[in-house]
Amino acid sequence: MAENAGWSVLIPGQPLAADGGTFEEAIDEMVLALRDYAEAWIDRLRTAPNHEQNWGLVQLITLSSDDQLASWLTA
Repeated sequence: MAENAGWSVLIPGQPLAADGGTFEEAIDEMVLALRDYAEAWIDRLRTAPNHEQNWGLVQLITLSSDDQLASWLTA
């Protein structure tokens, strides 16, 4: 979504958000946020009741390249 100072990217129903001065920067930041989330999920969040259902999202993240994730986010 466009904001006054740039762009924000949200994934509905997920605890993830990213911002950037341009659309491309916001997407790049979301890719990094997805990578960080997958790592945290593997390390400690997979057994948390509000995160355990995100196995499919984590699989998508870990099996995708950054370019593939960016394409998925903008599709």
